[in-house]
Amino acid sequence: MTRIYIIKTMLVAAVALLIPLFGNMYVDGWNWGLGDFIFAWVFFVILSLTTKFVMSKISNRTYRTIAGIAIVAVFAFIWIKLATG
Repeated sequence: MTRIYIIKTMLVAAVALLIPLFGNMYVDGWNWGLGDFIFAWVFFVILSLTTKFVMSKISNRTYRTIAGIAIVAVFAFIWIKLATG
């Protein structure tokens, strides 16, 4: 992985957090604190870097697809589990 890819990943994760930031400002009941934003940013960066790392190690297209689905499913499960307590 190149340094440029890691920086782009960090920036995209920060831009993606604009959605919950606006939700925090304009939607009643949407109460994210600073720790929530930091956790979400780190979570998105780790998801992206994990996916890139795994995909770089697998050459078969079918296995790459299965691995990508598995990674996203695991991260979605973790996100849901943490969101619901």
